[in-house]
Amino acid sequence: MADYFDPRPDTIKGRIRIALMELHREHQAAGMLPTSCRFLFYELVARGIITKGGNRPDQPVIKALTQLREQGLIPWEDIVDETREVSSFTGSATVAGDLLAYVDVACLDPWDGQVPFILTESRSLAGVLRDICNQYRCRIASTNGQVRGFLHTKVVRALGPESRIGYLGDFDLSGGHIEENTRRVLESELGALDWRRLALTEEQVAAYGLPTVSKSDKRYRDGEGDHEAVESEALSQSIIVGIVRGWLDSLLPTPLVEIHASEDEQREELRRLIEDVTER
Repeated sequence: MADYFDPRPDTIKGRIRIALMELHREHQAAGMLPTSCRFLFYELVARGIITKGGNRPDQPVIKALTQLREQGLIPWEDIVDETREVSSFTGSATVAGDLLAYVDVACLDPWDGQVPFILTESRSLAGVLRDICNQYRCRIASTNGQVRGFLHTKVVRALGPESRIGYLGDFDLSGGHIEENTRRVLESELGALDWRRLALTEEQVAAYGLPTVSKSDKRYRDGEGDHEAVESEALSQSIIVGIVRGWLDSLLPTPLVEIHASEDEQREELRRLIEDVTER
């Protein structure tokens, strides 16, 4: 992409746009696309372009990012929005044609039935980790805070006793209430789980000098639930992806490249069989 020249480089909006374009180039070079507005926001904070003070300090970033996307400077698909989705229940002209459409996404289970499950506290973090979970053929979900119903109706059904859980959530200085609730609800139904907190940890917060934010727990009144926390997106996306990849690699019984090669062979064979049937 050609160098970016902002029309108003001396304004705060212009500086944000310039920094966003630079961050997009860095993410592209590092293979860290798609990303999320939340990760970009924290990277701007770390670089001193903006501060976290005030109400909704991410709004200038959202507006600048939208401008750059509308101008075609940052592709729309390079930024994920985990809060919205489209559900499609359409089909094809024939059942065989519909099967062919699904051949390319049919996957093998490289885990011998013991599929790891990535659980994140935030939706934006889940959004940027979906690609790596797709590569490794594992499961991922976001709790989007403290919840019970979703865990019972969706997550429990995807797990079994001693399932391997990789958890990523904010580091609350008052204690990991959301993680504790999530684990308690799941283990009350399934028994002990092979649980590992991948991020954030106290060691990571200290090692990277991550900033704290003030949060309010609405279960408490009169500010009694106010506490300091470090949000998971404050840690670099590339570092988080590396942590998750390293954990999955340590569990994988067969190298990923062999799994993908076997999938390609079986897909091609199945495609030929379906095409032979439709030609008869």
